[in-house]
Amino acid sequence: MSDDLTPGGAGREAQSVVDAVARRSYGKLVAFLAMRTRDLAAAEDALGDAFASALAEWPRTGCPANPEAWLLTAARRKAIDAARRVRTGEAATGHLQLLAAEFEILARNRGDHLQPDQADRVDGGRAWLSVCPPPTGPRSADRD
Repeated sequence: MSDDLTPGGAGREAQSVVDAVARRSYGKLVAFLAMRTRDLAAAEDALGDAFASALAEWPRTGCPANPEAWLLTAARRKAIDAARRVRTGEAATGHLQLLAAEFEILARNRGDHLQPDQADRVDGGRAWLSVCPPPTGPRSADRD
């Protein structure tokens, strides 16, 4: 097993390949990714993450025959994942706003009027019980 810090180690080889690809192809790879994502910052972030992945993986698996293609594929996947996270976050924001509105309606119906700065003081158990009351009836008696 070669040490990543030795001059002949796999880590040094991966580092030199990554350095060479960065010097030779960084601009071309960013341009291609930016064209696909229509977001230069996202393209640079994805490519940076791909370079970091290469430095972590290539010492273990060896450098690929076509490192530019490997980096481009990894960066495209990372850009897709980032776009999905953004969409998921945007979708979750709408759902969370609906839940907050429902919680506020429930609190008003119970006579609890929370000010925005007091909302973080409500304990989780009380908030949970106001939205989901404990079960009642014959089934709840069986659980005791």
